[in-house]
Amino acid sequence: MNYSYEDDNIKKNDLESGQEQPLLDREDLVELLSSGSVNWNEWRYQNPKAKIVLDGEDLRGLDLSDCDLSEVSLIGTNLSYSDLKNAILIAADLSQANLCYCNLTNAKLIAANLYQANLAHANVLHANFLTAMCKQADFSNVDFKDQDLRGQNLKEANLSGADLRRQNLEGIDLRGARLIGANLDEVNLIAANLESANLSDVDLSSCELNGAVLNNCVLNNCNLSRQDLSGFSFTNSHMKGVDLREANLSKANLDGVDLSSAKLWQVQTKGWSIRGLICTHASWDQRGREYTHYTRNQFEKLFADKISFQLYYQRMLSYQDLATLPFLIEHMEASFWGCKLRVREIRNEPGDTVVVLVVEDTGGLNPSVLESSLQQEADKLQSIQISLQSERKLQSEIRESMQAIKDRYWPKLLELSEQDSDSKMRRMAVLFTDLKGFSNWEKEERTEKLALFRGLLKPVMKQWQASYPNMEGDSLRATFTTVSQALGCAAMMQKVLHGAGFVVRIGLDIGDVKITHNEITEQLDIEGDALNFAARLESMAEPGAVLVSENVRHYAIQSDAPFIFKEQRLALKKSVGDRQAGDIVVCFMAQPMSDLK
Repeated sequence: MNYSYEDDNIKKNDLESGQEQPLLDREDLVELLSSGSVNWNEWRYQNPKAKIVLDGEDLRGLDLSDCDLSEVSLIGTNLSYSDLKNAILIAADLSQANLCYCNLTNAKLIAANLYQANLAHANVLHANFLTAMCKQADFSNVDFKDQDLRGQNLKEANLSGADLRRQNLEGIDLRGARLIGANLDEVNLIAANLESANLSDVDLSSCELNGAVLNNCVLNNCNLSRQDLSGFSFTNSHMKGVDLREANLSKANLDGVDLSSAKLWQVQTKGWSIRGLICTHASWDQRGREYTHYTRNQFEKLFADKISFQLYYQRMLSYQDLATLPFLIEHMEASFWGCKLRVREIRNEPGDTVVVLVVEDTGGLNPSVLESSLQQEADKLQSIQISLQSERKLQSEIRESMQAIKDRYWPKLLELSEQDSDSKMRRMAVLFTDLKGFSNWEKEERTEKLALFRGLLKPVMKQWQASYPNMEGDSLRATFTTVSQALGCAAMMQKVLHGAGFVVRIGLDIGDVKITHNEITEQLDIEGDALNFAARLESMAEPGAVLVSENVRHYAIQSDAPFIFKEQRLALKKSVGDRQAGDIVVCFMAQPMSDLK
């Protein structure tokens, strides 16, 4: 069927004379559309009320530029590779249509239905999508340069690989959208709803994110470095390999997040919530290449802010309140087996007093459940303290009992305090070293060599401000206020002793140590798990090596200490703390970077 202006004029005259215009069947409509925009637009002008349905038609590669396709039903139609330049698609139904690789330059898609339409790789330069329905549409690898997408419904749309640079997407609904590998440089995402969106491999470091919703997102390998994310909620998001270097996560909610292989150099974490967070390993170095490995729940235990709950007294604390507070704490610890509590602070507020308790160890219990359960139990037990207000006789008995304890033990406590004011727990880096071949030396040789050994170490220990150094036989232990000092001292010790022909093994850990009085050496000495673990590391080290714990490596990377760390997985020769002989521990061989030059 061939159309011409003549045919159209005849039909127009027929229409004007009152004769009924016969409607075209679908095959004729497709042929007319294929004939070009002039014939098609003229026919549409003559048939303004014609309802045109071209659902499911194959219109691949057609030149449809300048065609008026407004209000045409094109559901499921194949328009791939078609030229729709300057086409009018106002209110057209393009749901589930295939528009991939189409030329939509200057096309008018105002109020068009693009639900589940495929526009992958389409050219949309200056196209007008105003009020278009784009839910679940595929815009993958589309260049949106010079586009204004504000007000678009892009919920569950596929924008993977799309170029969205410098777009203003403030407040836009992108829930469930796929933006894998999209270019979002300098995009305004203020107050945008990105819940359940997939932003894997996207660089968000230059985006404005204030008020954006990021719950349940996929942010694997996403770049969020230097972003201010304080107070953000990432609950249940997937953040494997995310770059958070120098980001501010203060008071952010990362409950249930998978943070494995994340880059966390100089990240701010004060007040963050990481309950149920998963992290098998993470990097803390500036380059993001050296990883610290964590056992199940270890990351949360090391870096979570302590769970706290409060006791409220609508008055000043009474004598019996203070006397019975330890019993209340002991009862709660017994009720939640394995949980360890302590009083963090007691503060007076207008009209009442608040006692803040913190959980030092959850005992493996679910933190969120534990927090609410402890508060409920504390509220219940506090009623017992309140009931004491009316029990005068019981108050008197408690006061008398406490006075008896004071009379018996207070003088002794004062005496002990004067005798050993240094006897307390401190968090310090601990160095433990041992000489190789000491037991094989002859007695005279041993005395001479030990004197030389001690003479060489004395200035080194002084330079690195070692505290509480103590030597028994061929073993030396000392503490340092920072990991950097301990590593620096260990490296210098190796260099100095190697030059004198000594071969030593060194172990380093950091943790709580207790300062005590050594009855053998008559000097102040140290004891505790950190010392014991440093000794175990020393025994597993190769001659001439420095072996350090995961915690030492972590703090060294945080402080940019000039060392490299080579991971070792070794079996413990002796039990230490809750680790048994034969258990595999992750540790690291430390080497100064200067040795590599």
